Amino acid sequence: MMANEKAITYLARSEEERFLLAHTADLVDRSAGSTVCGDFLSLGEQALVRAYLTQCGLIEGRSFVFFGGYPFAERARLFLFPEYISDTLSYLTDDTGTPDGISPLLEICLQECSIAALSVSGSGYKTLGHRDYLGALLSHGLQRDVIGDIAVLSDSTAVLFTTPAISADLLSSFSRIGADKVHLTALSPEHAFATPDTRRWEVFSDTVASMRLDALVAAAANLPRDRAKQMVTGGLVDVNFRTCDAPDTEICPGTFLSVRGHGRFCIDAQDGTSKKGRLRVRIKKLI
Repeated sequence: MMANEKAITYLARSEEERFLLAHTADLVDRSAGSTVCGDFLSLGEQALVRAYLTQCGLIEGRSFVFFGGYPFAERARLFLFPEYISDTLSYLTDDTGTPDGISPLLEICLQECSIAALSVSGSGYKTLGHRDYLGALLSHGLQRDVIGDIAVLSDSTAVLFTTPAISADLLSSFSRIGADKVHLTALSPEHAFATPDTRRWEVFSDTVASMRLDALVAAAANLPRDRAKQMVTGGLVDVNFRTCDAPDTEICPGTFLSVRGHGRFCIDAQDGTSKKGRLRVRIKKLI
């Protein structure tokens, strides 16, 4: 069995995941001579593909990147680079997550013109949220894998990231979200790249006995420890967007937790200990 087949067998937990990794393997083969990119992937799919590519010996930031059109994108396309590019360019990472310049590899992604962005403006008489935009796009006949982020900027404006072909179709045929009339305008890659982070977080602090997963789920979701443990063992908790059913998993700051029915959290920091010897943690909840 080839190395990539072993990685697929080891990582895939379903036929859907196996198909995604097999498609990724095909993209890797095609990237031998030129830059290639895949469909838009969710954070969970990106985590799976990242694990697979790492198993195959590829290095993120040199051989591949995930890019969704702007620095804060959650849904992103996989870009794979041929060896002559990965050997000559280094990927510069800004630890703050802010667009403080564009790395050479992201410049290549922008130049590839594989991601298009549309400014969507409603009438102003109706409040439009993420569900309204996404529902209208799916009703228009689009598949989820051609839709990137929908950055809602105000009650009646948003930036939609998609593929160039879909962008052209929407500009000519998409004019309503429900009963509200909307106007679409194409954005340049540079303008789209400046789209702000529209996510909002609630920050709070708590103390935990340890940095075990079940303890942090209990603190983040305000649950009894036993209930948190049951949710973990029941497959209802994701760690960095992949399901984890081991309650004793050690969690470090910067880890994302998704708790079914309670939301998404980031373990932002571990700030010393209390007088009783418990660990102080700062947690962010996506609102």
